[in-house]
Amino acid sequence: MEASNIRVTQSGEIRLALPNQKPRNIGWFNENGDTFHCQRNPAKHLHLSSHSYGFNYELLRDGNFSRVIVHLPFGEQLETTRKHILEKGFFLYFKQQGFEKQRFLSLSDFGKEKAEQTTKELMQKYVKDTQQNLFSEVA
Repeated sequence: MEASNIRVTQSGEIRLALPNQKPRNIGWFNENGDTFHCQRNPAKHLHLSSHSYGFNYELLRDGNFSRVIVHLPFGEQLETTRKHILEKGFFLYFKQQGFEKQRFLSLSDFGKEKAEQTTKELMQKYVKDTQQNLFSEVA
């Protein structure tokens, strides 16, 4: 992980160290590192006015993982992808409260189907942009 505030331990634990704060665990990677896991307690972590959960922007931007699984109380889980959060999420930055820059994803935007749709849209955009670049050189 290139982010200066983030360290990944050998066991896959992800630690965030902000200035003037003790490092804290923000989640973990599975064994092969392709899935980021985190625990969220709705009473503490749910942003009420937007009904969303936040994720460290540096981790999302610089990470090599694809899937994100949010573990909720009582065994419930929310699933999405890193690209989906980056594409459909929004920024909220609570610097004065001592938090890092975060990308938030609304509860209604979680789910495999929605993440797959975003992947499809990104692929279509990539193909369209690539074709435009190829044909612009010909003209």
